[in-house]
Amino acid sequence: MHVPPLVMVFIAVALGAFGQVSLKQGVGLVGKFGPLGLGAVGSVLRAVFTPYVFLGFVLYAISSLLWIFVLQQKELSYLYPLIAAGYVLVVILSWFFFNDQVGWLRLTGLLVICIGVVLVARS
Repeated sequence: MHVPPLVMVFIAVALGAFGQVSLKQGVGLVGKFGPLGLGAVGSVLRAVFTPYVFLGFVLYAISSLLWIFVLQQKELSYLYPLIAAGYVLVVILSWFFFNDQVGWLRLTGLLVICIGVVLVARS
């Protein structure tokens, strides 16, 4: 089955965005890490092995593997700007899952990003 490179890019971006959401959920359940030092290192290690943080890393790993395949097929100068779609998706997912506040200024910035991604994708 042949998956077009542009589709693989957006799947990789979506997996990365869901990975961010999973990481955020996981560290939110662990609680504050505290100041840098041995205690913080222990907290971070504990967080890494929570299901949500672990899932976030797995999603990033799968995303990276897809990215490697795509890099063989297209120019980096074409592909890399498309990652900006992840910024948009993370904001949408953050609003949906975490009730993050998204004001007009942030929405305007996201619109500019979307326009840029569309222009690069059409080039």
